[in-house]
Amino acid sequence: PEFVRRHMALLERSTREVLAHLYTMLVAPVEALLEEMVSEGAGAPGKLVIVPHGLLHQVPFHALFDGERYLLERFEISYAPSARVYSLCHQQAPRRSGKALVMSVSDPLIPSVTEEARAVARHLPGAEVLSDGQATTRALRSASSGCYVVHLACHGLFRSDNPMFSSLKLHDGWLTAADVMQLELAGTLVTLSACESGRNEVFAGDELIGLTRAFLGAGAATLVVSLWLVQDEATARLMEKYYDRLREGVGPTQALRAAQLAIKGEHPHPYFWAPFILVGKR
Repeated sequence: PEFVRRHMALLERSTREVLAHLYTMLVAPVEALLEEMVSEGAGAPGKLVIVPHGLLHQVPFHALFDGERYLLERFEISYAPSARVYSLCHQQAPRRSGKALVMSVSDPLIPSVTEEARAVARHLPGAEVLSDGQATTRALRSASSGCYVVHLACHGLFRSDNPMFSSLKLHDGWLTAADVMQLELAGTLVTLSACESGRNEVFAGDELIGLTRAFLGAGAATLVVSLWLVQDEATARLMEKYYDRLREGVGPTQALRAAQLAIKGEHPHPYFWAPFILVGKR
């Protein structure tokens, strides 16, 4: 932390340079279309759905920098593995059960997840909260069925050698992507507050394999996942702000954007505010 504090200005500047190069290659060619969309929105942020290809699945498009602003400051941005998956997610009927599940597993490296779980639950009236020893794979299987929200705060592990073994660390072991496929999450909003939970390997036909594919395959309509190793305290604050906005009745994409902009005001470097993306239903 002390090293980061001393060199934050340089770290942010060098990161912006990379994000600006990516902006020039990926967004600048369609800038005129984006400006036209914004002008039609009468001042409201435009709505973008990004369907990446190949290596671009690893790019945080919402953090691309045009020299003055990040793309997130102009648009509400969501992602989808394909147009077909995006359509299927929007066809999902939302859960009306009022049943929510919040699980967290802390350790010395991620001590803030316990308070994160409590803060999230405060915005989900009647939520079942299972922490540490209660947060087991068996409990997840039994308690997640029928929930309209499932929030998991724990360690995440991406396995590039075998992405179906990418996993989340619960109290009694690792929940792999293969295990997730057995859950029943039709219409659920799922948040994976864990490191690299949105990393995937891309195979022939632009087919994603990893936790994202697994949770969408289990029926999740909306999925919030991370692209890199996240900072514990900033993530806890972001999640509380995200669920606070959801409880106010705004859509998930708008809620995540508001939370990210709030964290950006506290920690300007994209490392802190930009790791999470929303996949699927907006």
